[in-house]
Amino acid sequence: MIKTMGLFKKKEGPAETKCKECGLELHDPVRLDRHMKKAHKHAPQRNFDEPGGTSTGGMW
Repeated sequence: MIKTMGLFKKKEGPAETKCKECGLELHDPVRLDRHMKKAHKHAPQRNFDEPGGTSTGGMW
């Protein structure tokens, strides 16, 4: 009987590998995490009309 080192066993439990934002199916949960950080990183919107800013509403 040939024993394997566990390399070809199915992993226990289903790991989430589908992106909830765009539906992209990835093969590894680590890759899903990397995809979420790179593709769907939403930078917070800056409000330029806050007190202390310029009254013209421009950036400069």
